[in-house]
Amino acid sequence: MRRLLLPILLLTVAMAATVQMNRVNEHADPGRATEVSSEPDLATPLLSARRAPEWLRSPESDALLTSSIRSALSRAGAPSTSCVLVERAGEQLAGSNLDVPLPTAELHRLLTASVINAVGSGSGFRTEIAISADAVINVDEEDGTAELEGDIWIIGGGDPGLATTGYASRFDNGRVFTNFDDLADEALAWLQERNIVTIRGRIIGDESKYAPNERDYDNALIETSEGRVNVWDRRDGRTNEIGPLSALLLNDGFVDWPEDVIDPTLNERASNPSRSAAAFFDDILEFAGIAVLRSARDGVAPPIAERKTLAVIESPPLDDIVASSLVDATTAEMLLKEYGIRSGTSAEREAVVFALAVGNGFSFAGLPFDITTTAYVDGSGRSSVNATTCEMIHATIVDPDDVGASVLPSAAESPVAGCAGSTGSALRVFAVARDSTTGLAGWYDAPNGERLTFAMLADDPSRFTVPDDAPEGTEPIGPYEFCNPLQAAMLDAITGHPYGPDLDDLGPVAPAG
Repeated sequence: MRRLLLPILLLTVAMAATVQMNRVNEHADPGRATEVSSEPDLATPLLSARRAPEWLRSPESDALLTSSIRSALSRAGAPSTSCVLVERAGEQLAGSNLDVPLPTAELHRLLTASVINAVGSGSGFRTEIAISADAVINVDEEDGTAELEGDIWIIGGGDPGLATTGYASRFDNGRVFTNFDDLADEALAWLQERNIVTIRGRIIGDESKYAPNERDYDNALIETSEGRVNVWDRRDGRTNEIGPLSALLLNDGFVDWPEDVIDPTLNERASNPSRSAAAFFDDILEFAGIAVLRSARDGVAPPIAERKTLAVIESPPLDDIVASSLVDATTAEMLLKEYGIRSGTSAEREAVVFALAVGNGFSFAGLPFDITTTAYVDGSGRSSVNATTCEMIHATIVDPDDVGASVLPSAAESPVAGCAGSTGSALRVFAVARDSTTGLAGWYDAPNGERLTFAMLADDPSRFTVPDDAPEGTEPIGPYEFCNPLQAAMLDAITGHPYGPDLDDLGPVAPAG
């Protein structure tokens, strides 16, 4: 009997399940259709390519972009010595002469920015005012005044933006500065709190972080295929485009400048930047009624453990200073020296350049360095010896998280604002136009959400010569200017993306009826 219970139970469950399923089906069955829908028929099948219009347009758009760049540069008269590279998410959309080295002009600063950022850890620069730990403060018991027996040191940390308010306020180009007035006020307050009215010593500027024998590169020589040449070209004379270089650099190393115009040729350079900074602070103390009995000079401060800090000031973050280097040549050169210190070599130009080329500094920064195509001899790009490829320049701005992409100015804030169209913040570009060299590097966020990254370089020495068959009296074309035909054509081609039919024309067809 027990053997029959299990089969009977299973049969009962199966019958109950069948009955329940039939009930569900009856409720779910809408029955036979008795009416015909009056809604229009679907004109585009569910699996039609029209339901992915961007996919349809993309190949044609890419081809039109490449064609537009080629024809634009051709119409603009691109010289044979030119290169271009355009990418989208790692995919090359346009490229020519990618392995051809060309003079870089100020685009060279993007290389400097990348390498200092690779070792910089985001920290800026520190400038300190201190006295020796064994300095003595003697107090006059009769009137309560005091005198300091010892020297006061201003210890430079390599800050390229250390400046007074009077100097820094002249600039509106986005440069960042460290306010020397605040540092001086803090040190002055320390002295006044102790009622010090006399300093029986000197104010001494310390620039020992960087070698003082390299205040500029006018006299530095380098071997080239054409023989030994100066690192910095002297053909235009001393223009003060870059002030003297020093770890204690106040007001770009200038001791005088016109108040109503920014013209570097009218600036007066300090022959000894650290001594000049010391003398400036000496004047501040004298004006405040504190007598400094000995003349300012330069020297090396006691070690940290053997001195007492009166005041200290930190620069803006390194990223902000890197952004300043794109508009200021002195900052770019100082960052090259700082790379030498932070990478563990030295601040001397030749040692830093060697470390970058041979010590894999460029690789560490993620740049495709090739010793046969890249010549890196200074930090600012002022040297005519500098050269590299579009691939190398493009590598500095292709990663959206790297410093190169982040410090690029918007087109509206750049010298090519007049030929960049109304792109707003969608177009970021660093443009150069100097002598026979012009170029662009940047990125563009197209309306379809795609980001194009691009680099263009061109060099045309013929602009400074007159063809033999030219009519008498013909003048050379002269140096490139901003928004020249090459730059304008390239920007027009880039900002035209995406090309091709309107997405509405490629999308699903409206239902019939």
